[in-house]
Amino acid sequence: MNLSRRDFIKTAAFASSATALPLSLTLPTQALANDNSDYKAMVCLFLFGGNDSFNMVVPNSTANYTNYVNARPDIHLSTAEIIGIPGFTDESGQAIALNGSMPELAQLMMAGSATTVVNVGTLLEPTTKANLGAVKSPPNLGAHNKQQLAWQRSWNTSQYHPYGWAGMMMELLASGSEVVSPKMSFSGNELMNSLTGSDLRISAEGLRAMSPLAINSINNNVQKLLDNNTGSPFAKSYLQRFQDVIDFQTSLNDTLEQFPEDQSIPASYLGKQFRMVKRLIQSSTNLSQGRQVFFVSIGGFDNHSNQRGKHDGILAQIDAALSAFYRSLEADQLHEKVTTFTMSDFGRTIENNSNRGTDHGWGSNQIILGGQVIGGKAYGQYPDFIRDGANANGNKFIPSTSSEQMAATMCKWFGLSDNSVDYIFPSLNPDNTNAFPSRYLGFLGEVTEPPATPVKLAIAGVSASETRVDHTPEMAVDGDSTTKWTAKGLGITFTLELTQMANLREIKWSQAKGDVRQYFVDIAVSSDGLNYSPLSSIVTPGTTTGLVSNPINANEVKYIQLTCNGNNDPVNSSLTSWNNFQEIEVWGN
Repeated sequence: MNLSRRDFIKTAAFASSATALPLSLTLPTQALANDNSDYKAMVCLFLFGGNDSFNMVVPNSTANYTNYVNARPDIHLSTAEIIGIPGFTDESGQAIALNGSMPELAQLMMAGSATTVVNVGTLLEPTTKANLGAVKSPPNLGAHNKQQLAWQRSWNTSQYHPYGWAGMMMELLASGSEVVSPKMSFSGNELMNSLTGSDLRISAEGLRAMSPLAINSINNNVQKLLDNNTGSPFAKSYLQRFQDVIDFQTSLNDTLEQFPEDQSIPASYLGKQFRMVKRLIQSSTNLSQGRQVFFVSIGGFDNHSNQRGKHDGILAQIDAALSAFYRSLEADQLHEKVTTFTMSDFGRTIENNSNRGTDHGWGSNQIILGGQVIGGKAYGQYPDFIRDGANANGNKFIPSTSSEQMAATMCKWFGLSDNSVDYIFPSLNPDNTNAFPSRYLGFLGEVTEPPATPVKLAIAGVSASETRVDHTPEMAVDGDSTTKWTAKGLGITFTLELTQMANLREIKWSQAKGDVRQYFVDIAVSSDGLNYSPLSSIVTPGTTTGLVSNPINANEVKYIQLTCNGNNDPVNSSLTSWNNFQEIEVWGN
């Protein structure tokens, strides 16, 4: 095959995390090019519909089991239907059991190769029954689509990031040597979207170099055109592009053919997905991928009526597929390099409803599986199974652990620095006013100390592509909030030069009419003032004329470029192309 990587990117309109400069300058020194000694993979199993994880992970202490039975008279698991795990407790010492439909995962929990994070959910800051009305709560709680998004993205101070946390992570780690995107999924997701591209779509049968070619009718028509490539020189050149893609496809298939399906993994809907994941993990060296992320999914969890039979059946399929996948990796000595985890829209209500089902809740329990999992216990605190009890808001459990803490733990294991974790998950920054106890949960080993506290950095000079004589760039850094830089137009750049190279953590600015307008600003950074890497796109809150904090995470930076794109003035549309900065501060180390 004579198709170069650059030609393939142009031909297939394929953009992955490997095709552009990293999103941030904070990546560790190791790149994503495959080094077998450092290879790692994450596998997300998303349970669409809102898994009733409190009938998956069940209290096994006498008092709370009694509460559980009383809250769920129509759907609770009897003592004969649960599997106790000797010595397996949450962080408060409460005994935990597993649904009897999951005996293989129970065995892996007993062996310390699997664990559960209990009462975990979408949080913006630590939340309890006592402070529920005083803290920020995630928007759209109980909405399937919005909470699926919230689990797969992260909170960026005033809204969810436009990109998935795994997609941003892979951009921070990308090397540019990968043959094809290391982000692969069997279904649509938000988890792996990023600034430079999304995931590569795969199926249990294989993967396609161009996703439209997965549709047989399109694939067949393209092949007919290629078989009769007798048109003009332009037409021949155009079709040759498709031929290159198909040649690339053949090469990918040849790579996969070296690794046949593992028949020990069930041939179920879910099992077939895991069979393909195993083959792609085995292909990682040939694909030059030192890190891979996979998105696997199964639905059927939105059970508002007659829940038990349906739910137990899906849990049995998960048990068989997950455990066989782990054993298969273990047989090939790959289990230490792969961590598999579940996510779902939300947990279900504490009490069952009148239709022998459950409704949309908040807190949930998730399973983590892998050779480097620190098992033997559950992570987090299992709640008191009482409606409107100490751990509940009405009929919903208030999460005691953030879904972002769970995600950050896996990002840290994958190779991100603390600073990079803070970039993706600003809500976990230990310097926040109402900070979480830790960024990480510890189920994948030890974590490092938080970074040094940022300080205000000295600015050597400022400039702008447009300005007014009486509102110069220097007025934005003179320490006087009554003066300001202003300019009219879109795409105007405002550049700051620091006195020395620094590691950035935050940029703050204030703007005139910032209490009624939202301003639109893109942030990019550079070490030499010539080559800039984009970091983020900011929409200011529109609620204050004071300093607004914008977390950024970039190392070895000398220049910061703010591209200003006007505002949304709600009163006078003729003013929307105006930009201004009253004061700007840069913080870091």
